[in-house]
Formats: sequence, C-alpha cells, structure tokens
Amino acid sequence: MSDIQTRLADINRRSAESRAARDRQFWSIVAYVWLVAIGIVFAVYSLPQAAEADHQLYLANQESRNG
Repeated sequence: MSDIQTRLADINRRSAESRAARDRQFWSIVAYVWLVAIGIVFAVYSLPQAAEADHQLYLANQESRNG
C-alpha cells in the first residue's frame, strides 16, 4: 500500500471507532432516560397507594388502642 492509502485506512479506522463510541454513548443516554421515566411512572403510581395504605394502617392502630 502506498503512504496515502495507509493514512486513509488509519483515518477510516479511527472514524469507525469514534462513530461506535458515539453510538454507545447515545444508547446509554437513551437507556438512562427510559430508566428515569419508568422510575417516575412507578413513583407517581405507587406513592399515593402507599400513602393510603399507611393511613389505613394508622387508623387500624388507632382503633385497636382506643377500642
């Protein structure tokens, strides 16, 4: 191979490596955003139910002390 072909092959190799790294970073960010979104949905759905269950438990304990 000539010197120009060698340099071109090196440039293409480095370009492919950086493209792969950029793609990995992109998919990592997408996965992180999905995990955060799922966590928020879980919290929004679960916290009111947990608060209601805690309130019911508090009322049951209060009844058992007074009754």
